[in-house]
Amino acid sequence: MTPAPETMDRGLLELYLNDHLSGATAGLSRAQRMVRANADLPIHAGLRQLAQELAEEHDRLRRLIHELGLTQKSYRQVPAKVGEVLGRLKLNGRLLRRSPMTPILEVELLRGAVNAKAGLWELLGANAGSLGLDPAEWEALARQAGEQSELLAQMHSQVVALLTQDG
Repeated sequence: MTPAPETMDRGLLELYLNDHLSGATAGLSRAQRMVRANADLPIHAGLRQLAQELAEEHDRLRRLIHELGLTQKSYRQVPAKVGEVLGRLKLNGRLLRRSPMTPILEVELLRGAVNAKAGLWELLGANAGSLGLDPAEWEALARQAGEQSELLAQMHSQVVALLTQDG
């Protein structure tokens, strides 16, 4: 275990990483639900790939918190999980079926989450030396986030095109 350096405020680092873990928990939950809900759409394979990568990144972030000797604040993840579930309970004018706009909005939400996560990986890469980490790992994760954002942009175009075909 490489503890967080004394030059960095451990409390702020712990809070920052736990906030990102909360976001990663909500994003992973949404991605996994999207895989189940969109099996009939052309974005399904991309969603499966993305959900797998998000699961691996979520696990890596949890391990990082432990490796730095910080505490994982599980209670901070509860609001993220609840918020993600409540976000699905929106009035869309359809009682028994999903709105055709749902896949579009969900892809947009995931894209925002992936872009936010890229900032985490970039920060860790830039500060890897003082944290006792390998910068190459975090730089690779930042590149992967960029690829995920590009994939989500392609998915967005696909689901928008489906909407105009159906309309």
